[in-house]
Amino acid sequence: MASPLKTPLGSFQPIPNAHPPHQPAVSTMPVTEKPLLGLVEHVKNAYAQVDKLRTNLNLPNPGTYEGVNREVKHTFLTNHVFDGARCDITKVLTPSFQVTHSFAMGAAGSASTYNFGTAFIGQQASSFSNTPGHSMLQLEQDYNGRDYNINLKAVNPLLIEGTGIFIGSILQSLSQHVAVGMEGVYQRPTPGQAEKTLSYVAKYTGRDYIATAQWQGFGALQAAYYLRYSDKVDFGTEIQIMTAGGRREAVATVGGKFEFRRSTFRGQVDTTGKVSAVLEEKIVPGFSFLISGEMDHGKGQSRFGVGMMWEV
Repeated sequence: MASPLKTPLGSFQPIPNAHPPHQPAVSTMPVTEKPLLGLVEHVKNAYAQVDKLRTNLNLPNPGTYEGVNREVKHTFLTNHVFDGARCDITKVLTPSFQVTHSFAMGAAGSASTYNFGTAFIGQQASSFSNTPGHSMLQLEQDYNGRDYNINLKAVNPLLIEGTGIFIGSILQSLSQHVAVGMEGVYQRPTPGQAEKTLSYVAKYTGRDYIATAQWQGFGALQAAYYLRYSDKVDFGTEIQIMTAGGRREAVATVGGKFEFRRSTFRGQVDTTGKVSAVLEEKIVPGFSFLISGEMDHGKGQSRFGVGMMWEV
């Protein structure tokens, strides 16, 4: 131990120790966990801020991607016009299961037919047929978020060969009136053949009208406008422009639906010269009488039909 040293003031001070006490060793290995944790925290904070903003905006659910033009399609006659005589009898066995007998005769260029069909209405369903190529299996998952909708669909998927049709879509609200979305379709009918397309849509919802614009990857532009004039009157218009393969074609369609106390009238006209109309008269609850007519001035053809719909 060092001896004390006498200072000029007459006090004694110890000589500093020449060997400082042992210090713990400091590791020089790089620390990677803290930066990673910091990045996770930043991501969590950013997501929390975005989620808080969305909550404050109180955005509505925009519905499904495939249903953006649902209101317009309801005013058109795509599945309502028929030719000749027709009779449909529907028997509801349970709330989720029903059978249908369909008779048709007198249509130009076709023989009389009878079809028996069954329908199961539920969240899960598949269809099988003895005719080759007519059986179908469809798997679908639909998720409704607070302000968005995601839909995933697979039609006739075969995992061994990787064939089938696979569809995914999302529709997101950006404000109380505006929603945008996209859809991807991947088709692989055979292992050596595949095709994929992307489509985009924008939707504006007003107080009593809806306007949409859609671009499909194969070269088609579609715009639609729906107007709810009153509780009994709806109008819809649509224009489709084809630009694929050097084509320059456009078709515009205008349709209207009128609800009366015991009847429903639908009328439609398009730029190809086709005029269509269907009248459904409700005779008694569960029984309706139908009159259908269509004139195609461009082709010089016409169709006319009468029918009945009976639900028991």
